[in-house]
Amino acid sequence: MFVILIYDIASREFKEKDNSRRIRKTIEKYLPRVQLSVYEGEIRESDLKKLKSLLQRSADSALDSIILYEFKSLNYSKRTVIGIDKLQAIFD
Repeated sequence: MFVILIYDIASREFKEKDNSRRIRKTIEKYLPRVQLSVYEGEIRESDLKKLKSLLQRSADSALDSIILYEFKSLNYSKRTVIGIDKLQAIFD
């Protein structure tokens, strides 16, 4: 399964505790970062389920926003990068 994950963490000034580092580290265990707050890659369904569970416990539902796009198949997709492809740099 292929996943694109995007997160937007609320500003520290609005939160009692800063959980952005914990959320980032949790995501990075499962998916490579391709932009500052965008991750994408192949992931097993069992790992995706675990990642979602961990994020639901870590995120502040009133202040944080995490969006997941899940693709069972990439047959009708095309990925275009203009400029530096940070995902490709990981594998070079």
